[in-house]
Amino acid sequence: MREIKNEQDIEDIMCACAGFHDSCIVSVSYSSGAFVDENNGMGNGDLLEHSLTLILHSQWCSPIKLLFRGVRKFSVIGWEDNYFCDIFCAYLAFHSDLLGKCRDDRLIVWSDNEGFDPSSHTEDRVLTSHGSTYIIAEKLFWEIDGEAAEK
Repeated sequence: MREIKNEQDIEDIMCACAGFHDSCIVSVSYSSGAFVDENNGMGNGDLLEHSLTLILHSQWCSPIKLLFRGVRKFSVIGWEDNYFCDIFCAYLAFHSDLLGKCRDDRLIVWSDNEGFDPSSHTEDRVLTSHGSTYIIAEKLFWEIDGEAAEK
């Protein structure tokens, strides 16, 4: 899998899958790394164990797999009345202003809405309003059709 480390990597994936145009989310799988051991002790999982895998199908390329590690926050929008599930253009960018004024951790943000703004996004939405699926994480890896994309 290829890791998104810089702006060129973002351009590469956006080019490889046409900006996720005419794509749809097929499945989402989240794992926290948390567990309860044989002595009933709680394990919280390390930061990078919090992972989310997103599988997308596209009319422009083979299936796309996104693997997020160090997931900080995500929201998945399910069925919405009067809306199709297709993505017209996704948002993908680095942000270093999402963990508070005293932190400058660089996080990567993906959303199924190219106009997504993570700094102004709130959870105070009415269920019937059109929302965005988004993931905010430490790292993002990707591949197309189960094969490591060539560089």
